[in-house]
Amino acid sequence: MINSNPSVPGIFAHIENPSAEVKAIIEKLTAAYAAATQTDRVEVNKLIERAETGKRDSTVVKLTPGMAAILFVERNRNNREWSPTKTAEYAEQITSGEWEFTHQGLGFLESGDMSDGQHRAGGVALAGQSVEMTMGFGMKFGAIIAIDTGKVRQASDFLGIGNQVADPRRKQVMVKQAYATLRRLAKSEEEARPYFIRSGGAGNRDVVKAIKAHDLLLNEAMQIGNESVRGRSKPTFKANEAASFAFLLLLKGWPKARVISDLDNFQSGEDREGGSSPIFVAADQIQKDAQKREGATLAARFAAAIKAFVLHEQGIKAVRISEIRNAMKSKAEVDASFPGTATIHPLHGEAS
Repeated sequence: MINSNPSVPGIFAHIENPSAEVKAIIEKLTAAYAAATQTDRVEVNKLIERAETGKRDSTVVKLTPGMAAILFVERNRNNREWSPTKTAEYAEQITSGEWEFTHQGLGFLESGDMSDGQHRAGGVALAGQSVEMTMGFGMKFGAIIAIDTGKVRQASDFLGIGNQVADPRRKQVMVKQAYATLRRLAKSEEEARPYFIRSGGAGNRDVVKAIKAHDLLLNEAMQIGNESVRGRSKPTFKANEAASFAFLLLLKGWPKARVISDLDNFQSGEDREGGSSPIFVAADQIQKDAQKREGATLAARFAAAIKAFVLHEQGIKAVRISEIRNAMKSKAEVDASFPGTATIHPLHGEAS
């Protein structure tokens, strides 16, 4: 049976100098534990007693925040180190209505301790909402090594199930590359927010949402990227990079015909205007930078290309190299929108 008043938790002991956010999480978990009712304890005892029989079995239980907190604090001696971020991620899924019932829940050893699911239990306690969850019993201590050794699923893995979208892996990369660049170019936190991708499972949801919202643009961008390298031995951007860049421009309101024309010019590496044209200077600098062992990031190269494309559309015939190089700097002022257009919202495709 469970000690009704154990000391609170050695589970937090490994965290040194916690941030204010982590302190708040710990305080909420501790409060949920302190608020657990006698009914919560009775229900937890039933789970422990079932586990201690050693029988291999499973059931679905409505896990209350109090039950979850008790298990998290008192029966959590055989898990990896606790991650506040992972717990907060599960809690956010629950409170935002994104929690999905699956076969994964809490696992119990024959000792009655949890073998798996500490972050899910912590998430329920932190969220303060009851959740139906699978409980698995009959696991021996030695089997712990077999848990969580598989490859972490990506958003593209989910979208590939049932062929929800074509080329989900490539589209995942395109979204991440385009969003990373737009976050870099954002002038404020508010402007960057629509392009923010959370970490872990929540990030997968963000990517899935973006891909589904922009599937048509992504398909067009892939076609544009593929065509831009056709017949060229040394294009400025490889096909996948060109597709990501095309998606970024389409997302920001660029007409498809202009993206195709300007990208064709850029990929050729030729100065078709007989001088220091923005697109030629950018292509030349990006090609030179790519040859360096520690060249600029893809987002920085995208920023330089955007600057050149915008200048070209504004009718600028010649630029200094420094103007393109400066666009690669982290705080450079580069607007990715098609000149004279409104910004297109990245999730809904609506002008803001």
